[in-house]
Order: sequence, then structure tokens, then C-alpha cells
Amino acid sequence: MHSRSVLTFSFAVFLAFTTPVLAGNDVDGMVLVPEGEFLMGSTPEQVKKLKAVFGKRDFYKDYSFDNEAPQKKVWLKALYIDRSEVTNAEYARFIKATGHTPPRSWVNGKYANGKGNHPVLYVSQKDARAYAKWCGKRLPTAIEWEKAARGANGLVFPWGNEFDPYKAATAESDIKLIFGALCSINSANMVGMAEGDVSPYGVHDMAGNVREWTSTYSPEDKTKVAVKGGSWLDLHVNARAAHTEYVMADGVSHIIGFRCVKDVNDVAGDDFF
Repeated sequence: MHSRSVLTFSFAVFLAFTTPVLAGNDVDGMVLVPEGEFLMGSTPEQVKKLKAVFGKRDFYKDYSFDNEAPQKKVWLKALYIDRSEVTNAEYARFIKATGHTPPRSWVNGKYANGKGNHPVLYVSQKDARAYAKWCGKRLPTAIEWEKAARGANGLVFPWGNEFDPYKAATAESDIKLIFGALCSINSANMVGMAEGDVSPYGVHDMAGNVREWTSTYSPEDKTKVAVKGGSWLDLHVNARAAHTEYVMADGVSHIIGFRCVKDVNDVAGDDFF
């Protein structure tokens, strides 16, 4: 075999062992959500039960559960989504590279010691979009986020249809999942700490820990943006994949973070070598 043929063969073998990840379920910390239909929203029966339990509570009196119905099939193209929420350490690299203003909870432009693997907080939707653009990604739409959280078959929560306080970091969770967050409202929990809060595609913390920004604006008020998922301060009603709230796009919060997505066609092998 000629030397050139040997090199060609060796490179082909190299690619065979390094590129399958691009067609698999994990690419550089991102998880594949395949193209196809999924069940979005809530059924009339689910809405009826939710209204009976939460509809008369002051905190939910302005939330329209009816907007979640009817449940319907929606087709989406394939995409990659971050396995975990964007962390302080990841956001710090963005700040160092761009000079972007740090979150106000950081001291002297730095996050607290030992909190590098916790979700970045006190970022606006504009901040989140700037980070996503910097790393060649974008924010998910509310629909994309919902599919990534519940899978194709309309699961209420990432793991199934019944709430389990031992699986996700919400206000009803086991103390081991929320103790760290209660000790510091500026940190929430370390990403991936809730081992049961994993979607059918392998995405972590979509029911609890922190709410997350999307790119979907309110159809009634273009100053507001949809946030998805529950936080360690929310009841499980917020942890449902179908739950959507609209908040001011320029606001920041100790319970809102974000993750990014990338279209499959934008994922090139050179990005990951």
C-alpha cells in the first residue's frame, strides 16, 4: 500500500471513531432532539384538574391554564440542545472574551468560589442571546424547549406523568436537592445535581433548578418573553413541560437561567476538533 493510501486509510479510521458523535445523542455537551412530531400542551382533562387545584390560589390567578389546551401534535426539525443549563464558569469565559457586563450578583466581576458548575443567574434575555451568538448557538423557542423536556409522547414531566419530589429541584423537593439553593439565592443548585430530572433525550434540569429563557415573545406583549421550566422556588405546577410564563425580556432574576440550541445543519465536524 502506498504511503498516501496509508495516510488516507488512517484518516478514514480516525473519522470513523471520532465523527459518529455528530450523528448520535451527544455533541460537545449538547444532546440531539430528533426531528418529528411530539405532543405539545395539555389535555382538557389535565387543565380541569390543574384549575381545580391551583386556579384559586393568588399566585396562579393570572395564569391561563386554558392556553395550554388542546394538546396537539407539532412537527419540529432536529436540533441539538445543551445537556445542562449554562454555568457560571461558561459565562465567565464569554465575559473574558467579549467584555460583556457580568451579572450583578458577581463580586468584582467574578462568581462566588465553588459555584463554577452552578447555573448563571441574573442574566436578561438579551444577555442570554449575546452569549448564545458568541458560541455559535441560539436560544430555543418555547416549542423546541418543550419537546426537549417531555419527548415525543407528551410526558407531563421529563421522567413521566406523575410528580416525584425526589427527582427535581422544586419547592416540594427532598431537602438534599434544594438545601444548597436555600443557602444562597444567588447560586441555585449545581447543574445535574437532581439525577432524576432527565428528559427522554437525556437533557438535565428541565423541571427544576432554574427557569429558562426562550426566544419566544408573548403574542400580546412584545416586551415579554416565554420562560420555561420550574425552579427550586416553584411548586410542581411550574415544573410541567407544558407550563409557560411570560416575563419582561430585560429583567433579571435569581431563578432564571438559560441553555442554548443549535440546528443540526450548523453542527460541523470542525467545530468539535
